[in-house]
Amino acid sequence: MMIIAHKSNLYNNKNFIEAVNNLEGLTGVMLDIVMTKDKKVLVFSKVTTNKITINTIQNNNLSELQYYDILSLDDALMMLKNFKGKIIINLLPLNEALLIDDYQKVVADNLNYTEEVKKIIDRYLYLNIYICSSSYNLLYQITKIFINNQKGVILDENSGSYIDVDFYIFIPSMLNEKIMKEQLKLNKEVMIIMEDADDIAIVLGFLEKNKTNKDNYQYITNHAKVFYNTIKNIDGG
Repeated sequence: MMIIAHKSNLYNNKNFIEAVNNLEGLTGVMLDIVMTKDKKVLVFSKVTTNKITINTIQNNNLSELQYYDILSLDDALMMLKNFKGKIIINLLPLNEALLIDDYQKVVADNLNYTEEVKKIIDRYLYLNIYICSSSYNLLYQITKIFINNQKGVILDENSGSYIDVDFYIFIPSMLNEKIMKEQLKLNKEVMIIMEDADDIAIVLGFLEKNKTNKDNYQYITNHAKVFYNTIKNIDGG
């Protein structure tokens, strides 16, 4: 079974990565990242924050963020240097409210964002790093810049038209066995992300009805042990 650990509010970022390194059976870890005004790329969990907090980080220099639970992406990857699974890096979108007024600025900011991330990732070519985002504007840059990495999209109700990437991350409200099965047939990786107990309940209900591909999906969760112990009791059909 393919379980990918995502940060919960039980850990700060450093302790989360330390726990991941010591947790057996994981096939991956997912890190959410943001970039500060002075172009410092930080691991910062969206699970325990909101858009206002993330925008605050993006609009301030690192020195102004001393009260936040932050860890540089560089330090995080160094801590994961012996991790054998996949490392999914999720680029949290920049504030795209500017789209209405200055689309070119958003394009330029996204380009700077992806280029800074690539500079860091290029120091860790021995790691199995995946890149994703929920922002289609960011994905446009990601598909151009990260040539040697697996690239994916986090789908949500506001997702645009179909985009051809290497892996797809479904949220519980968008689970669709037919679509997910089609992607598996195209040799795409299909992942399901869960952020709380309600999400886990929805996913378990979905898997009870659609057992065939249970072991072909990958599960991103901030409750890795609980989910694993529950799902393994679902008959594969």
